[in-house]
Amino acid sequence: MELVTFKTNISTEKAVQRVATYLNAAVGTANWQLDIRGADKKLMVYSPGMVNEMQVIDAVHKAGYYAISMEDYYSVY
Repeated sequence: MELVTFKTNISTEKAVQRVATYLNAAVGTANWQLDIRGADKKLMVYSPGMVNEMQVIDAVHKAGYYAISMEDYYSVY
Protein backbone atom coordinates (compact mmCIF):
# COMPACT_ATOMS: atom_id res chain seq x y z
CA MET A 1 0.00 0.00 0.00
CA GLU A 2 1.27 3.43 -0.84
CA LEU A 3 0.45 6.77 0.79
CA VAL A 4 1.33 10.01 -0.99
CA THR A 5 0.74 13.41 0.63
CA PHE A 6 0.20 16.63 -1.26
CA LYS A 7 0.20 20.29 -0.22
CA THR A 8 -2.83 22.11 -1.65
CA ASN A 9 -4.61 25.44 -1.57
CA ILE A 10 -8.00 23.86 -0.84
CA SER A 11 -9.28 25.61 2.26
CA THR A 12 -13.08 25.41 2.46
CA GLU A 13 -15.70 22.66 2.58
CA LYS A 14 -17.19 24.01 -0.65
CA ALA A 15 -13.78 23.60 -2.31
CA VAL A 16 -13.53 20.04 -0.97
CA GLN A 17 -16.90 19.22 -2.53
CA ARG A 18 -15.75 20.70 -5.84
CA VAL A 19 -12.51 18.69 -5.84
CA ALA A 20 -14.24 15.50 -4.63
CA THR A 21 -15.86 14.87 -8.00
CA TYR A 22 -12.48 14.86 -9.76
CA LEU A 23 -10.60 12.96 -7.06
CA ASN A 24 -13.29 10.29 -6.78
CA ALA A 25 -13.01 9.69 -10.52
CA ALA A 26 -9.20 9.67 -10.44
CA VAL A 27 -8.42 7.57 -7.35
CA GLY A 28 -11.71 6.31 -5.92
CA THR A 29 -13.99 7.59 -3.19
CA ALA A 30 -12.37 5.82 -0.25
CA ASN A 31 -8.78 6.43 -1.31
CA TRP A 32 -8.23 10.04 -0.36
CA GLN A 33 -8.59 12.35 2.61
CA LEU A 34 -8.16 16.12 2.86
CA ASP A 35 -7.18 18.08 5.98
CA ILE A 36 -8.19 21.71 5.38
CA ARG A 37 -7.51 22.77 8.98
CA GLY A 38 -3.72 22.45 8.82
CA ALA A 39 -1.37 25.02 7.32
CA ASP A 40 -0.42 22.71 4.42
CA LYS A 41 -4.04 21.79 3.54
CA LYS A 42 -2.84 18.19 3.20
CA LEU A 43 -4.35 15.82 0.67
CA MET A 44 -3.52 12.20 1.46
CA VAL A 45 -4.01 9.60 -1.25
CA TYR A 46 -3.90 5.88 -0.46
CA SER A 47 -3.53 3.10 -2.99
CA PRO A 48 -3.01 -0.66 -2.82
CA GLY A 49 -0.43 -0.17 -5.59
CA MET A 50 1.46 2.86 -6.83
CA VAL A 51 -0.22 6.28 -6.69
CA ASN A 52 -0.08 8.12 -10.00
CA GLU A 53 0.90 11.56 -8.66
CA MET A 54 0.29 13.33 -11.97
CA GLN A 55 -3.24 11.94 -12.11
CA VAL A 56 -3.96 13.33 -8.63
CA ILE A 57 -2.38 16.71 -9.44
CA ASP A 58 -4.37 16.88 -12.68
CA ALA A 59 -7.65 16.07 -10.90
CA VAL A 60 -7.07 18.85 -8.36
CA HIS A 61 -6.03 21.26 -11.13
CA LYS A 62 -9.22 20.51 -13.12
CA ALA A 63 -11.22 21.63 -10.08
CA GLY A 64 -9.36 24.96 -10.07
CA TYR A 65 -6.83 24.31 -7.29
CA TYR A 66 -3.21 23.22 -7.02
CA ALA A 67 -1.50 20.25 -5.43
CA ILE A 68 2.19 19.48 -5.10
CA SER A 69 3.72 16.37 -3.63
CA MET A 70 4.94 17.12 -0.09
CA GLU A 71 8.17 15.31 -0.94
CA ASP A 72 8.72 17.62 -3.93
CA TYR A 73 7.64 20.71 -1.96
CA TYR A 74 10.06 20.17 0.90
CA SER A 75 12.94 19.12 -1.37
CA VAL A 76 12.78 22.59 -2.96
CA TYR A 77 12.99 24.33 0.42
